This record gives sequence, structure tokens and C-alpha cells, in this order.
Amino acid sequence: MTDFENLRGQWENTLRIERGYTFVDTAPLECHIGYDDKLRRTLLIISRHEMKIPPSSKTVEINCRRRKDGRFNLTLSLLSDNETAVFVEMCRDLLTAAEDARDESTALKNFWQRYKHWQNLFAAAQSDLLSEERQRGLIGELLFLRGQIIDGRPLKESVAGWTGALKEHQDFSYGATWYEVKAVTEQAEKVRISSIEQLSLERIGELVIYRLAKTADDGFTLNSLVNELSELLSQNPAAAQRFEVLLFQTGYVTREEYDEQFYRVAEVMNFTVDENFPRLTKNNLPPAIVEASYSLNLRGLKEALQ
Repeated sequence: MTDFENLRGQWENTLRIERGYTFVDTAPLECHIGYDDKLRRTLLIISRHEMKIPPSSKTVEINCRRRKDGRFNLTLSLLSDNETAVFVEMCRDLLTAAEDARDESTALKNFWQRYKHWQNLFAAAQSDLLSEERQRGLIGELLFLRGQIIDGRPLKESVAGWTGALKEHQDFSYGATWYEVKAVTEQAEKVRISSIEQLSLERIGELVIYRLAKTADDGFTLNSLVNELSELLSQNPAAAQRFEVLLFQTGYVTREEYDEQFYRVAEVMNFTVDENFPRLTKNNLPPAIVEASYSLNLRGLKEALQ
């Protein structure tokens, strides 16, 4: 699997000159990373196959040109250095998707299928404002991450434990313990569990619930919380870059609208998820039920686990 830090390091070690590239071992694709004739950070793939390419975006320009030897140069060029960390992660993810293919044709197919996911992320980041519910959910995860850092967990480890938008089911995982983080309004009486798998791991985990109260002009905003974490993580460039990527994958980019609403934490509730926790799992549901979501009553949850 292509590693983010190694790929970023190899890019930084490539001379920033016109069409200056270095080879990356990502068989069955012939891949090079470096800079195009406009000195833009570029992923170059040389292929025997002519490709139908998707349109360029506001972030990435895509081109496919025939070479003198009859093969084709496919290039993905970053339009702004402000998105470097996201672009490197995208390239890493695309190359990883292609690496397990049996031949070049299949690798390219996997590459473009995965690129559709990134197209959606770029489109969402450029046009969609996160809903209030999604903002609240992100705030909960950021508060938990901040708590890990403040409690002394190493910066790189803290960020590595956040699975972000690419998570399978749980929000954070450190060693043998997992954490599912929820954020609800101060008046909420229940919390929604979106899937059977979310609380179904056999090993013991923790459900962390933040009650958030809206305030007029004090407390924190989504943007200020992101800025605080960025400052904390600036001491470790690798952790800071990974944090930037994970934020982008949630659909977050800095917008003025995210400074309009202030919050304070009204309460934090922590529940150990073990054999005594009331939950739906594949083991306690009829075999015919393969998918479900449900809600937990917060007052009942407190009383049941006292």
C-alpha cells in the first residue's frame, strides 16, 4: 500500500523544475510524481491505453495526451498549493486502489472508479454547506480529538486514531479500545445509532455523547475549533497534514457561515459499551434483519447503566 508520508517525502525531494519527475513503484501502472511545465504538483501515468477522462475540477486539472512512442501521458495537476495535503492523499488513495490489479487495464479501471469518490468530495467541499446536524457531529469528533491531545496522547497517534469520513463504523480507535462519538443538542432526549455495526464490536468500547448548547456570542464556533486544533497540531507537520486531509473528507472547508453559530459544551456523557450495554447487534437480532438504525433514550441509558 502506498504510504502518505513516503509519497509526500518523495514529492518534496523531487526538484521543482519543468517536467521534473521521479518514478514511483506502483505496478502494474507506470507512475511518476513531480511537476508539469507550469511547475504544478502533478501525478503522471504513462499507459498503452487511451483513456476517457473526467472533466477537470476547480482543484485538479486532468489531461491525456498521445506520446511520440504511441503511448499516452495521463496527468493530474494540482491547481493550488493550498490543497497540497489533500492532493497527495488523493494520489496515494488512487494508486492504492490500482495496486492490486492483475494488469494495467484493470488498474486504470480501479483508478477511475476510486476517482469518482474524490470528485464527489471536491464537489461537496466547493458547494455544499454542512447541515447543522453534520456540523454538530463534526464538532463532537473534534472535541474528542482535542481531549486526546490535551490529555497527553502524542499528536501523530491522536490524529491516526481518528478514522474520519473513511471510517467503517467507529469514529476513533486507540489500541484495543474504540470510541463512538455523538453530539446532540442540549435539550435532546435521545441519540441515534445509525447502524447495527456501530456499537457491535465484541471488544469493549465507549460511547461518548456531547450535549451542545447554542450561545449568542461566546464559546466556540466550528471554525474556531478547527483553528485551535490546527495550532495544537502544528508542532507535528505529519499530524497537521493528516488532520487537514481528514477534515476535507468530512466535507469541511473554512467558510464564513461556520462562524455564525457559537456553542458551549453543556454536558459530556461517557458510557462503557460491553455486555451490559443496551444495543442491537447481529447476535441478538433475527437473521432476516441485516440492516437497522435505532435511537437510545438518554435518561433511560443513564438509569440502566448506573
